[in-house]
Amino acid sequence: MGDRYVKEKMRKNKFNLGGEQSGHIILGKFATTGDGLLVALEILFSLRKTKKASELFNNFKPTPQILENVEVKDKSIINTPKCKKAINEANKIIKNRGRILVRKSGTEPKIRIMSESEDSKLNKLCVNIIKKSIQ
Repeated sequence: MGDRYVKEKMRKNKFNLGGEQSGHIILGKFATTGDGLLVALEILFSLRKTKKASELFNNFKPTPQILENVEVKDKSIINTPKCKKAINEANKIIKNRGRILVRKSGTEPKIRIMSESEDSKLNKLCVNIIKKSIQ
């Protein structure tokens, strides 16, 4: 998803801590990007001051998600009416039960489609709707 998306969500919700599957962790109080050394120091500080590692690290429950990478000749396909319609349809289906993220890869000729929800069938449905509009 990228640090930019995480930072926007953090700013909007006034969160001080953000992260993504790639392992990037952002400590909004200290930095605007993921910084491994800063995070390591903050974790060590927390362990020294408060809890055991087993207590500190067992609080996160990931939400099921599907990520599909669709190879394309032209990444601007996500700006076509057909693709925009499919993205809107998937967003209506998933509504308040999850989220959809569709973006161009920054490094490859691919469109990345991600659906995140507690309902795995819903994730698959939403990704497939968007995928059909791209292929």
